[in-house]
Amino acid sequence: MHENAALCEAAARHLLDPSGPAGPDVGDFLAWLGCPVPAAPGPVERNRALLLLAASRFTRLFTLDCPTASGLAVFGAELRLGDGLAGASGVGTSLIEAFEGCVGEGVELLSSIETPANRARFRSRPLEPDWLSRILPGDVSPQDWVELLRLDAPGTAWLPADLCLRRPRPEFAPPWPLSIGCAAGPTPEAAALHALLELIERDAAALWWRGGRRGRPVALEDPAMDAATSLIAQLRLGKARRRSWLLDLTTDLGVPVIAALSTGPEGKGFCCGLAARASRAGAARAAILEMAQMEMAHAVVLAKQGEAGPAALNAHDRALLARYHGIRAGSCALLHPEGAVDPRPDLPADPAAAMAVLTGRLGARGLPVLALDLTRPEWGLPAIRIVVPGLEVEPSETAGERLLATIARTGGGDCHTGGIALF
Repeated sequence: MHENAALCEAAARHLLDPSGPAGPDVGDFLAWLGCPVPAAPGPVERNRALLLLAASRFTRLFTLDCPTASGLAVFGAELRLGDGLAGASGVGTSLIEAFEGCVGEGVELLSSIETPANRARFRSRPLEPDWLSRILPGDVSPQDWVELLRLDAPGTAWLPADLCLRRPRPEFAPPWPLSIGCAAGPTPEAAALHALLELIERDAAALWWRGGRRGRPVALEDPAMDAATSLIAQLRLGKARRRSWLLDLTTDLGVPVIAALSTGPEGKGFCCGLAARASRAGAARAAILEMAQMEMAHAVVLAKQGEAGPAALNAHDRALLARYHGIRAGSCALLHPEGAVDPRPDLPADPAAAMAVLTGRLGARGLPVLALDLTRPEWGLPAIRIVVPGLEVEPSETAGERLLATIARTGGGDCHTGGIALF
């Protein structure tokens, strides 16, 4: 546990019982974090208390500075995942926003670990639905299957456990990172919506980067542009070291998906953030924060290389630098908009209402929406995995019907990117 574990625990208790005794260090910590303590705790305070308790059990918790976005708040964490360590991070315009994002990501990772309760529910190779071939590698024959709830239609469906859980002895390697499509949130509906929106974001990313589908421009009058300009000004603090712009990657699903891109003044040093959200303004804001986080990650790797030399870099570091140096704004058409603006309406702000719209929309297109409740009693925070067979995933070792059709229409994205991976 990290050195501030006891402080996080005490802060959680104080949020839940403000009238109880609390040392001055607790008040100072919550004030630094930007976490007010109302006389009567509500749902926000209860959720933050659970996050603080979760953070107290992490191995390490720390903050970072971003040299290209001084107004960016960044939290990082290290936590034990099985026999090894994993990292989590969160960003925002305030420390509390970055803290919530970081710890929430950590809880997502920990909630996806296979438990004895999961194993007790496994079945051996039940009847496979026709659409399973969209996501299951053809050369595997798993024996452990887990039941998921169908959200787009009555009933349930079964998937290989390796596609849903982090297992100590997997039967095969999942074709995409298990972090995709898994989310924690203050309510089950919020967690499920966040997980589904991430899948929709990665589908759009695959169609763009690997499929060669160009993004559309974002109009000056678009709420996404208004959110972007004010946030960029807040993050850059008047220092014009980078050039930033937006692309509208919204697909036929009609869900707002925005890419935020940035390079140095000469078009070098490519960084990118993507987000799907219920609103266009929300998607733009989340994409810019992710873009700034990527800028910071590149700065860390460049500093590591400068201090210890290329031999100190790992595979992840080298992939970051390959993208940073290999993608140029002047020669990659995928970084620039094509066609007319085409803003789609926002989804309902209420997570449950947004989920109803999305599951109906996906189901009507023959895209089943499957959910697995990963909520763990020891964390107390809702965690949900969503799987949508038929949506593309980026990064992934597979290419489905949507991606193959896009490549057939455009010629694919490799001719623009040189095969450099986006993630």
